[in-house]
Amino acid sequence: MQIKIRKKLSIWISLIVVCISIISIAINVIFVDKYYIYEKRKILNKVGEEIVGIPAKDIINNIDKIEEDSAVIIVYSDINGNLEYINEDIIRLFEKKKIKLNKFWITKDTLNKLESSSVNKIYDQGLTKYKVLTKFIKIDDYLFVIGMPLVNMDETIGIINKFNMFLMVISIILILFLIYIISKKIVRPIENLKELSRDIAVLNFRKEDIKTNDEIEELAESINEMSEKIEKAHNEINTQNKRLKGLISDISHELKTPLALVKVYSQGLEDGLDDGTYIETIQKEVDNMNFLIEKLLFWAKLENKKINKSKFDLGKKIIATTNKYKLIIKENKIDLSLNIDATKEYIVNGDEDGIEVVLNNLITNAIKYTYDKKIEISIFHENNKIKFTIANGINKYNIDEFENIWRPFYVLEKSRSKELSGTGLGLPIVKSILDNHSFDCGFNIENDKIEFFVTFT
Repeated sequence: MQIKIRKKLSIWISLIVVCISIISIAINVIFVDKYYIYEKRKILNKVGEEIVGIPAKDIINNIDKIEEDSAVIIVYSDINGNLEYINEDIIRLFEKKKIKLNKFWITKDTLNKLESSSVNKIYDQGLTKYKVLTKFIKIDDYLFVIGMPLVNMDETIGIINKFNMFLMVISIILILFLIYIISKKIVRPIENLKELSRDIAVLNFRKEDIKTNDEIEELAESINEMSEKIEKAHNEINTQNKRLKGLISDISHELKTPLALVKVYSQGLEDGLDDGTYIETIQKEVDNMNFLIEKLLFWAKLENKKINKSKFDLGKKIIATTNKYKLIIKENKIDLSLNIDATKEYIVNGDEDGIEVVLNNLITNAIKYTYDKKIEISIFHENNKIKFTIANGINKYNIDEFENIWRPFYVLEKSRSKELSGTGLGLPIVKSILDNHSFDCGFNIENDKIEFFVTFT
C-alpha cells in the first residue's frame, strides 16, 4: 500500500510539473516575442502622442532631450522631397546615430497614410540579427521617424527555453524527493492505523501514538478510543460470561442436593421404607427449591423493574425492620446496638419497598455471620447526604474472599444454617437494588469487623 501510494503521487505530480513546464516553454516560444514588441511599441506610441501637436521646429530643437528621456532614436526629413531622397536621408541619419539599416524603405502608400494617422513598421535587418521598430509621424512639412532597435528574440527565447528545461528537470527531481518525504510522513501513520485495525479485529487491543497535528492524528485518537472501549466491553462480556457460567454452576449445585433427596425419599416410599418422615422431608426440599426459584426470579426482575420513588423516613424504616428480628436476635444472644437520633428525620427519596428489601437482607446477613455476637447499626447525616452502616464481627477469613460476597450463591461459611437468607442471593439482590438507585454502597474490614455502608443521596 505504501509503495503504491508513493508511486501514484510521484507519477501524477511529475506529469503535472512536466505539463506546466511544456506549457511555459510554448508560451515563451509563441508569445514572448510578440509581448516584447508590444511593450516596445507602447513606448513609441507614448512618444508619438507627446510630440503630436508640437511645432516641428520645437521638436527638432528638443530631439536630444526627448531621445534621452524615452530611450528612443528620432530622425526627420523634409517630406517635400522625392521618395528616394527621403529614404536615403532617413537611412543616413539613422547611421549617424549608430543604427545601420540594411533593409529600410518608405513607400508612397506609407506617405499617403500619414495624412490621417501615424504608421508603425518593423524592419528585419536579416544577417545582422536585429530588428528596428519604427513609428512614422507627419508634422508640418517634416516626416519624423521614431525608432527603437530590437535584439533578435529567437536566440534569446532559445536560451530561455534551455534554461526552463534545466529548471524543469531539477524541479522534477526535487519534487520527487519531497514527495517521497511527504508521502512517507503521510503514509506511515496510515499504515500504522491499518495494522492497528487488523490487531483490533483479532482482539489484540492496543493503541498507536501518532502525532501529525492534522486529521490523521484525530483519526488515530478516535481509533485508540474505540480500541479502549471495545477492550473494556470485551472484558465486561468475558466477565459476564464467567459469572453466568458460575451462576449456572451454582444454581445446578443448589438444586442438585434437594432433587437428589427428593429422588431418594420417593424411592424409599415405593420400597415401603417410610418411617413417617419421608413425605415431610420431600415437602421440605420442594419448599427449599421453590424458595430458591422465587429468589432467582426476584433477582432477575430487578434488572428491568421500574423504580417507584417516594420520600420516607429511613430512620423509622430501620427501627421497624429491626423489630421484626428481635426474637431471632434474642434467641441467638446477639447484642444489637442501634445508633439513631430519634429527634432527627432521615428523609430519603427512593423505592420504599426496594430499600426495605435491602435492610432485611443486610440485617439477616449480619445476624447469620456475626462472629462476636455483636451488631451495630448507625444512621447519620454526612455532607448533605444520609449514610447508613451495619457492622458485625467476623472470623479471620482471607480478605480476598470478601471480594466475592456480591456474587450470587457465594457463602463465606458453607457449614452455616440456611435458615436466614441461606441461598447466597441476599447481597447480590442488595447490590442490584442500590445500583438501580445509583446509591453508593460497599464494605470496609477493620479490627475483625466488617461494616457495610450505603450512602443515600
